Amino acid sequence: MNRLRARVFSASLTGLFGLGFVGALLAAPSVAQATETSAIDAFQAKHEVVVKLVKDKATDAQLQAKVDELLDYDYLSTSALGGPERFAAVCETRCDEFSELLTRLIRENYLRMIRKAEKHPVEYVEEVAGKNGVFKVTTRVKIEKNGREQTVTVEYVMHKVDGKWQVRDIITEGVSLAKTYRYEINKIAKDQGIGGVITKLQAKLDALAAED
Repeated sequence: MNRLRARVFSASLTGLFGLGFVGALLAAPSVAQATETSAIDAFQAKHEVVVKLVKDKATDAQLQAKVDELLDYDYLSTSALGGPERFAAVCETRCDEFSELLTRLIRENYLRMIRKAEKHPVEYVEEVAGKNGVFKVTTRVKIEKNGREQTVTVEYVMHKVDGKWQVRDIITEGVSLAKTYRYEINKIAKDQGIGGVITKLQAKLDALAAED
């Protein structure tokens, strides 16, 4: 039975800020179901900490530790190279280097998104249960872009890793981060090999650093 619970509310990013998927309660939920932490609640708790650290101008090490609890870099890295059946064959002897660079890029882009939306309210629209324990959280956030305020829909795809909720994809205005990386990285790998992929990732990180 597909489970759905709509949750709509606004909160400042300096206050409550969470996303995730929640299933509607079954007719007679067990005690375990009633007490189990939902994806949206887990996201909210972790994300709120990150937002506060950004506001308090925490150190890079402090931010990294908390963001890394939330995002499933292993899933995103593996997916980017076509899945577990292709990962090792594509990255060859440079798998660790590839994963480390992609992790840094994902982390940096996530923090930049938080900083852009820090002063605006976030609307938490709904969380929906999908297949195989995967949940999707729909949110709307206002950001400043080119001097204008825009409302952006951001969805977080979550699953459990070792019993803890983590984000395995971020979908912004219908564009999947995981699918975008998979398309772009596999195209580069096909033409230039893993060396070309690593060069491109490093160049993107250097470009972001130059913006600061």
